[in-house]
Order: sequence, then C-alpha cells, then structure tokens
Amino acid sequence: MKKEKMYPRFWLFAIYFTGFWVLYGCFTLFQDIVIEEHFDSQPLYLIGGMIIMLVRSAQEYRRTKRHEEEVSQK
Repeated sequence: MKKEKMYPRFWLFAIYFTGFWVLYGCFTLFQDIVIEEHFDSQPLYLIGGMIIMLVRSAQEYRRTKRHEEEVSQK
C-alpha cells in the first residue's frame, strides 16, 4: 500500500478562498436589499454553494492535519 501525499496548505487556501466568496455574497445580498431595494436570489445561491464548499474544505483540512500528525508520530 503506497502512502498518499496530503496537502493541508491547499485546504487552508480553499477555506480562505471560499470564506471570501461567502462574505462577497453577503455584501451583494445586503447591497441588493438595503441600497437598491430589490431582491435577487443569485447571492443566495453563491452563499449556499460556498458554505457547502467551506464546510467540506474544513473537514478535509482537519483530516489532512490528523493524517500529518499520525505520520509524524511514526
């Protein structure tokens, strides 16, 4: 069985990247509702999709960190 290489830095980048898009979606939603006074569902799709990716990235990051700690203990 070969050891697979884990990349925790990639998942950390993915967390920050998706976090930015969640904040941008919130900003756009706020701007649409408060400033322009109309509702557009597009920011909701962006926020929802990016939250799913954010949660998945956080899970993968924790998994890679745990794997990295196990390898370093051996």
